[in-house]
Amino acid sequence: MGAARTETEIGAHTVRGIGGLVLNWDTVVMTWVVMGILTVFGILVLSRLNPGRPSGMQAVAELAVEFVDGLVKRNTPGRAGSAFPVMSTLFLFILVANLLGLVPGLRSPTADINVTLALAVSVFATSAAVGIRTKGLDGYLREYFEPNLLFLPLNLIEAGTRIITLAFRLFGNMFAGDVLILVLAKLVAFVVPLFGQLFHVFISVLQAYLFTMLSISYVAMEADPGHSHGRE
Repeated sequence: MGAARTETEIGAHTVRGIGGLVLNWDTVVMTWVVMGILTVFGILVLSRLNPGRPSGMQAVAELAVEFVDGLVKRNTPGRAGSAFPVMSTLFLFILVANLLGLVPGLRSPTADINVTLALAVSVFATSAAVGIRTKGLDGYLREYFEPNLLFLPLNLIEAGTRIITLAFRLFGNMFAGDVLILVLAKLVAFVVPLFGQLFHVFISVLQAYLFTMLSISYVAMEADPGHSHGRE
């Protein structure tokens, strides 16, 4: 009964369930809010497309798409361009998720390590898929054994390090940003919190860009036929 018991922790907004696993409802709800915002935004833009006189929302959407498309084209060879849908989705999701922390009472889902780890794993899966398409499954797996079999643990550690660094860089900055706004709001009534919010916007945009840029670079490496984990 102890392991199977469901216990709701009101203060932390978590639910403890089977096996002691903890589900953070704040993160789940905020993640769905971000997806809802992006879905509604996309539907509104598509329903009002006007090449001659684009609306404000269409202009924003085109700017974001062109920005990420430019990053992908300038930094990836050949088949890596197929990663554009994933990279653009990552950029928009992270940007909106980061900015959500500016809304009073809401928390950026990217301030939860579970979300950033999931995003980092999706980047690894995308880069692996591009690597397999470029070199074939045998060629991709063979890279982990180069320059010889003894380097397999090191190459696996390197792949895992990419996931961890991606996840913790985004998580650390967004968690610190949320904490900074809360602290500043307690200290001064208006001026300092306003500075903190502007700083949060800057960090939100910067972190979305950096995460996307690093993701593109990982995909580009896997798309390069001459790249090998053992020769980095």
